[in-house]
Amino acid sequence: MNGQTDKQSHEIYLKHRREMSINGVKDVDSFDEGMTVLQTLDGELTVEGEGLKIGTLDTDRGVVTVSGKINAIYYSNGDGGEKRGLVSRLFK
Repeated sequence: MNGQTDKQSHEIYLKHRREMSINGVKDVDSFDEGMTVLQTLDGELTVEGEGLKIGTLDTDRGVVTVSGKINAIYYSNGDGGEKRGLVSRLFK
C-alpha cells in the first residue's frame, strides 16, 4: 500500500479491556495516561482509561495500539455535535 488512508477501513480490536488495536487512524490529537483522542476515517475517537500507553503509532499505515485499563470508547463526528460518554453524562 502507498499510505493512503482513504482506501483503508476503520476497525477496532479490543482484548480484555487491556489491549486495543485501531486501524484507519489519520492523526493523534492528544494523549495522556487517562485519555487518547484520535482522528479516524469515521470521525474523532476518544479512548478513556487508566495507565494508557501507546505501543504502536504509525499514521502512515493508519495503525495505533493502546494498552492499559480501557474504560470508555466513543466517537464524535467533529461537527460540533454532542460527545456521548462519561464526561457529557456527568454534566447534563
